[in-house]
Amino acid sequence: MLRLTLKAFVIVDIISWNVYIKSYINNSYVFSMSEQDRDLQQTLFEMFFSDPDVVTCLNKLCAACLHESFTIKESGSELKPRLKDFLMPLYETFLRDCIRMMYLCGFVAYYIRRVDKISVPFCPAIGTFTWDTISVSSKKHGSNAMYKINVHAGDVQEKELRVMNHQSPIISNNMKTPMLSLLRQFVVMTEVAKGIHQSSKWNREKHVVVTENMDITDQTTSGLQLLDDTRKYALTGEHPLKLDSVLRLKSRNGDTLHNTVEAKFAWIQEQFMGSHLTTGVCTHVLPPNMNVVEMAAITHGTEYETCVQNYKESVYTFFGIHNPNTRALATQNATEFVSMEQHMQIRDICNFLQNVVERAYSDCFGIELHLVHVEMKGMPRAAINNTDDIKKLSDAEMLGGGDKRKIRKMFDTK
Repeated sequence: MLRLTLKAFVIVDIISWNVYIKSYINNSYVFSMSEQDRDLQQTLFEMFFSDPDVVTCLNKLCAACLHESFTIKESGSELKPRLKDFLMPLYETFLRDCIRMMYLCGFVAYYIRRVDKISVPFCPAIGTFTWDTISVSSKKHGSNAMYKINVHAGDVQEKELRVMNHQSPIISNNMKTPMLSLLRQFVVMTEVAKGIHQSSKWNREKHVVVTENMDITDQTTSGLQLLDDTRKYALTGEHPLKLDSVLRLKSRNGDTLHNTVEAKFAWIQEQFMGSHLTTGVCTHVLPPNMNVVEMAAITHGTEYETCVQNYKESVYTFFGIHNPNTRALATQNATEFVSMEQHMQIRDICNFLQNVVERAYSDCFGIELHLVHVEMKGMPRAAINNTDDIKKLSDAEMLGGGDKRKIRKMFDTK
């Protein structure tokens, strides 16, 4: 009896917690992604790689963090020129992938491969793995939660991946991504756009409704019987009072016509469908007391425009970047300077990327972590945008001889 009770409890537990499954393996819980979250993940990839606003914000952050070439020092010494020229382009691509992964997943995962006999870090391609599970352990030392990555494509093994958290794992029933709020707004905006497209297709076609009129002033048995007989005769050509001895109708070609309905259609076809000028013309004959009403076109309000505006504002707020579409002309010059909040955000990303590169370089060459030092300057708060800025700096006597030569190169003056 106890065994049956436990089985019933397990069945009820699985039904009530269908979003994730709890399995006790090595004293840990494993939260598995549902099928709905897998579909959301594909929508997340579509938004992340194809939405213009998201792509623009990511490109701006990559350009701001990788504004100048970063430096890698090993035991206080810079890399040899030949090794530096080989590694810098590969590490720049690696850092761009890290920026995208940290916003998409909340962590950075990388593996090591050899290129021309030199170990280089790479981020796994988005879509080749899922991070739909979070392992929760009861160990007393270290973090009690960690991201668990499942690789389902490619030759990268899960044990090869090294994970660095940008955000600590969160135990929830929802999909684990920092962009969940943007994803929900993107789904709503997409659904509204689909509805507008369907309504446009509906409006391109004609839709009619056929109704029947009933004369409520004549509700006697004979009146209703006469109406039914008339409707039956108009639709089928048969009448309860028609006898076999009734003379048959003939068409002008000598064909036998069983009733006046066939005669009517034969005459219509001869008149309206016998010429090339009437090709494609359709004629419909309805019974009496029938009305045909064309349905009105489907109209929509400003729901789509509102969804798009809210989504764009949320995207630029999420990435901490000024929205150029909402910037007034009077404040353009003021916003050319990077705000303190945005500058601090860029510095925070640069500090995290420095730790990632130091860890990856240490793993690639087997060097102790404290002997590797990476420096990334990022984008400065102010920059020269036009000749007015040059004039202001010159009036303030802030330009030296070397600065003037750089300015000449900037404007290609000879």
